[in-house]
Amino acid sequence: MFEDFIKKLRKGVGADEDTDIPSFPAYEEVTPMNIERHEEIRRPATPIVANTGDADSNIELKVVRPTSFEEVSEIADYLIDGCTVVLNLELLDGVQTVRMLDFLNGVTYSNDGEIKNVSTNTYIITPHNVDVSDDN
Repeated sequence: MFEDFIKKLRKGVGADEDTDIPSFPAYEEVTPMNIERHEEIRRPATPIVANTGDADSNIELKVVRPTSFEEVSEIADYLIDGCTVVLNLELLDGVQTVRMLDFLNGVTYSNDGEIKNVSTNTYIITPHNVDVSDDN
């Protein structure tokens, strides 16, 4: 009995019977999600003006979604000009994200500002005259 089983294994399972063994589907190459990027239309940041209560002062809020590290100087210029920046880094890979955050942390520190993580890959960077508080 065991010898018959071994003989079937050597011949191939079902080789002496009329059974159809389904074949495996064709191999498809899979790329990680962080490597494959979908090109999106880049729209320039549109400033949102928030009134601070003073008649003469407005605080500009820039919402940016950079697609490469090369855009860091434009974001740094917003910070130097005293704008609050909402930074969405979901289109950058891990290395570019770390580089951009390091650079912008330096700009924020030199301007006595503050940077806070508000959600995954989203940060708010404020100048020294703007406070962001948590309800927690």
